[in-house]
Amino acid sequence: MYRSHRGSCGRRRAFTLIELLVVIAIIAILIGLLVPAVQQVRSAAARSTCQNNLKQIGLAMHNYHDTYKRLPTGWVTGLNPTTGAVVAPSPGWSWGILICPFIEQNPMYVSLAPDIVTPGAPPPPAGIIITSIAVFVCPADGTPQLNPNFASYAKTNYVINRWVLGPDSSSRPTMMTLQGITDGTSNTLLAGERDMTVNVAGSSLIRHNNTSASFEGRVGRGLNPQPAAGATFTTGSEQRLAYNSQHTNGCNFVFADGAVHFLSNSVDADPNDAYTNFPTVNSYNFTLQRLQNPRDRLPVTLPNF
Repeated sequence: MYRSHRGSCGRRRAFTLIELLVVIAIIAILIGLLVPAVQQVRSAAARSTCQNNLKQIGLAMHNYHDTYKRLPTGWVTGLNPTTGAVVAPSPGWSWGILICPFIEQNPMYVSLAPDIVTPGAPPPPAGIIITSIAVFVCPADGTPQLNPNFASYAKTNYVINRWVLGPDSSSRPTMMTLQGITDGTSNTLLAGERDMTVNVAGSSLIRHNNTSASFEGRVGRGLNPQPAAGATFTTGSEQRLAYNSQHTNGCNFVFADGAVHFLSNSVDADPNDAYTNFPTVNSYNFTLQRLQNPRDRLPVTLPNF
């Protein structure tokens, strides 16, 4: 006689509450292990992209040098041919517009037609002038592409070493060449980072009249100064000129030889050097001050990169 076994063999055994809780706990542990790993991968990718941006900026400045036999100026100023007086429009064009033809942005350069022979003021923020340029933006700084600190011009996360590109403290053009960097191009900062998460970042094409922080950075008392919890630096604070980043424990820099290095926050700097100061002889016992000055003729012991 045929007897069905469906009732005994076809019935599925359900999870018990304890088994379900164990599975949930295992999943929670795996997520806890996975999330930091994903964050580390993202951080590493952002740092790598940032370094590639700086490599492109360094290469563009070298190509500019090959073309014009000098480095681009940080802020486009000039001298009146009749009186010799300084012509320094503020707002005015910055180094970012000068290297546009060398970072595949020649159409933008042609459209804007910057007056760099007889320096003139840029047009007001509108249209193409507020277009974000990818090579000027660090992906670790997840802030808007327009910079409200500088009339909502397009943001840049990279600012230059004014002691190399100029202009000088009187806003006179310096016309620096690579050969004029007597300390050696491998021992001299060319450009570095500044974020807009805690600091003011910069303006990609413009030297804004709020502050020269819109185009340049200074080492001051050290890298990555931090405001009070929940606060940000403003265009009125001296730290606006500092180098900052959203990378862990330091900032990326391109040196004058075109090499890109990550400098740790622990690199020594003059504790009494305000970010608003130009370098003084009293600062030359410190690594960051020596890296900033292209002609102090003092040896530099570079940190391990």
